[in-house]
Amino acid sequence: MSDGGWKAGIKEALFGAVLGIDAIGLCVALATLCFAGPLVAGLGMATAAFLASSAFLALVLMRFSAFANALATTQDTSIAILAPAAAVAAAGAVGGEAAKIATAFAVIGSAAFLSGLAFVGVGWLGLGRVVRLVPYPVAAGFLASSGWLLVLSAFMILTHTNSLQDLVSSLTDGQAIAATLPAIGLALGLIAAVHFKGGSTGFVLVILLAIAVFYAVVSLSGMGIVGAQNAGLLQKITAYDGSALQPLSLYSQIDWSRVLSVAPVLAAVVVINLIGVLLNISGVELAARRDIDVNRELRVTGLANLVVGAYGGATSFMTSGSTAVAQKVAPASRSLTLSYALVGIIGCFFATQIVSYVPVFVAAGLLIFIGLSMLADWLVATRQKLVLQDWLIIVGILAVTIVVGILPAIAFGLGLAILSFAVGYARLPVIRFATNGTARRSSLDRPPEEDVVLTKSGGSIRIVHLQGFLFFGSVERLIDGLRNAMDASRETSEGRGALILDFAAVTGLDSAGCAALGKLGYVAHNSGVGVHLAAMPDDVMQTVKRWQLDFSDASGLHLWPSVDAALEACETALINHQLGPDRQVSVRTLFQTLGGGHTRTDELLGLMEPVELAAGDLLIKQGTRSGDIYVLESGRLAVLITGLHGKQIRIRSLAPGSVVGEVAHYRDRLRSADVTAETPSRVYRLSESVFDRIEKKDRDMAALVHSILAHALAEKVVQTTRLVSHA
Repeated sequence: MSDGGWKAGIKEALFGAVLGIDAIGLCVALATLCFAGPLVAGLGMATAAFLASSAFLALVLMRFSAFANALATTQDTSIAILAPAAAVAAAGAVGGEAAKIATAFAVIGSAAFLSGLAFVGVGWLGLGRVVRLVPYPVAAGFLASSGWLLVLSAFMILTHTNSLQDLVSSLTDGQAIAATLPAIGLALGLIAAVHFKGGSTGFVLVILLAIAVFYAVVSLSGMGIVGAQNAGLLQKITAYDGSALQPLSLYSQIDWSRVLSVAPVLAAVVVINLIGVLLNISGVELAARRDIDVNRELRVTGLANLVVGAYGGATSFMTSGSTAVAQKVAPASRSLTLSYALVGIIGCFFATQIVSYVPVFVAAGLLIFIGLSMLADWLVATRQKLVLQDWLIIVGILAVTIVVGILPAIAFGLGLAILSFAVGYARLPVIRFATNGTARRSSLDRPPEEDVVLTKSGGSIRIVHLQGFLFFGSVERLIDGLRNAMDASRETSEGRGALILDFAAVTGLDSAGCAALGKLGYVAHNSGVGVHLAAMPDDVMQTVKRWQLDFSDASGLHLWPSVDAALEACETALINHQLGPDRQVSVRTLFQTLGGGHTRTDELLGLMEPVELAAGDLLIKQGTRSGDIYVLESGRLAVLITGLHGKQIRIRSLAPGSVVGEVAHYRDRLRSADVTAETPSRVYRLSESVFDRIEKKDRDMAALVHSILAHALAEKVVQTTRLVSHA
């Protein structure tokens, strides 16, 4: 390695050591929060466990994370919720002091273990991105509340109180106020150091300076170490030596019934930790400008926390602030992470000595600093980023935390998340677009007489294309939109209207949606409008079947496999209503219409040969050459093309009065599709030889034939354009 490489490596290692000292301060503060008062004998052990958790996670992430120098630390996001629960569980533990400390460790370790299980489960199921859908204001409200609880806990440690009410009452005592001032001063100094220095070096220097000033005052005043301990300025730890391995010996003394008594708190801690780890991963992604596999990071972090929890350590995961700084200093080097972890490991073996000589106001000041930073980030700074209604959600969650407590606040926040999601999703348009039977036609070719009816009255058929999930939040907006469609249908229906609902893009339907459809059917039926449900996906259809939606004639609802099938049925009903259901299509009348009333239409019909077809008979074969032209008098024909893998696809159906085969006549006699009889049919054939003779010997008759074919082709082009434009 070159001299430049050595120098860079030493610089990175020193920077990692500074971050490691920073982590020691954090772990001391968090351990002090969890093991204050009656549990103080376990403070050294807790500090060692927290430092071991941070170092272990850092090494695991260095090996398996997408970021080689990802820095992990014991998390403060949920510790303010967990610490009181650990104290309550420990207070009721059966046994001596060791049992109480063991139970407190069990609560903290259980939170880490359960959080690890949640991380692994979410990552294994690939739900990392989904969990991020928790509304930002709700997540910010949780974190701001955690910041408030850290500040509150710090003041309780300093004033030896157990509730907000007791704390407020104690502030009238001059001695209590004097105890809080150094911690407040330190917190403000740390804020200034981070703000102006922008890094951990100034942070560490302020802490060291505060400790130095404290010991100078203790020495000059003649108080001494023992006097400072007796005055409560230093922690007085005598029961345990803080060995990093000692918590394992306490397993047999855990009162698991007391651990189970705080299960609701543990569940809340898991929720907060899950949100916290995802926010930190997102922060590192943004800082590094990289898109990483969130689910893999969750699995790695979760497995490591299973080990941490089994040991009695606290939940730890990647911290976005330190990792972002490490990415800038040494994006590819691991020396920074190794140095960071080494400082933490060394700190484990001197944890009792460290916490014994760190003044209480320093630990409390660190907690106040962390809490104020969280409030600044998630309450104050968000005011500029969020609209007022979103920011008020954060304020609301924080207010519930202050007045009632964190567990009701979490329930309140999750309720807001669900409500926010429902309201936000309900705002999405459930109607993609709407059209009518004039603009869009079915794939059934109809004779000119019927086409005139659809052109004039097709507006009475309304086609509404739906999308998304139809649930209680979007049903009312859907019904309002459909009422407008029904009104438009009724106005142009002359007593008979139709509403077609396209479900092809609908992803789901709940019970409220099913009930709304049933109601819509009756309302529409009473208004003279039929409701046709078409193209339902299988899962939506299963929901409808379970609901037992009524599709009888009296319900006004009809079910169709496709929009085209529904549209064809509605067109036929409209035509039958206006022209009568038993009318016969006359080829002679068709020729008269397409030929513009030419006097020789009867003569042309006499030149054509009638052909009878049974259902399934092949009339035209794709790929063959023939110039024969056909006119369908009765029955129904299907136009089929051969797609991939030899599968035939129906592209159109032909009703009586349709002309068939004219395309091949103008295209080198090459047949472009198969034409088969869907039902018994009767066609008239103008053979290729007769047509050629007409063109050679009778120009007037030839002009009539070309006029008929041109009109038929033009109508097919129009119909195809309509179909494609609304596909």
